Amino acid sequence: MTPELKFHSIVISITTLSIFTIWTQLTGIISKHPFLSVIASAFISLGMYRIITVIFLGFFRNISCVKKWILGPYFMEGTWIGFFVGHQNNVRLYCETFEQGLSDLVIRGKAFKDDGTYHGSWVSDTTNINVKLGKLSYTYAADVIGNTAINPGLARFDLERPSREKPPFRMIGYSSDLFNPAKLKSFEEKVSDDTVFESIEAFRKAKDVYGKYKDLI
Repeated sequence: MTPELKFHSIVISITTLSIFTIWTQLTGIISKHPFLSVIASAFISLGMYRIITVIFLGFFRNISCVKKWILGPYFMEGTWIGFFVGHQNNVRLYCETFEQGLSDLVIRGKAFKDDGTYHGSWVSDTTNINVKLGKLSYTYAADVIGNTAINPGLARFDLERPSREKPPFRMIGYSSDLFNPAKLKSFEEKVSDDTVFESIEAFRKAKDVYGKYKDLI
């Protein structure tokens, strides 16, 4: 079940229960005015659905455990740390933040050279999570210090997770720029559900990740 379907199924269930509860308290009025009750029920149902949707959407956006529950195996929001091997076989350490909604995922990344100096950044254009196959793919626009133009590209990752019903915690894959289409091998793991991470701390953790997994790619 997709997050959108799960969300609206929950909202409809709560709305139905709420309307039923209200209606049981108004049985006398309904029996005396059956026609007016039909009209009233339509307006009450629509209003109740809208109110519950707004309230539950607020819970989804602001309460992490609710978001995890609704997104289930699609949940990827947070900070991911990793490294990739560049075009000249130079290792680049990077940090990505995943900002996730019911039906959208925005990935923002920034990379560093091995001495800690800034290398460049990127942001996703379109993203797709395939929980059945365990894959993440997205297009992006990369802004690297050494380039004179914004470089579009494609990234594809295999997700590692405890099971198909659980969210991923690590992934391995590649990225490929449009103007330099060589596949750049990449590896990263999730370090936090928070999307705010200091650059110095991100660089340090990326070095740790590289030390643990450099032999895998």
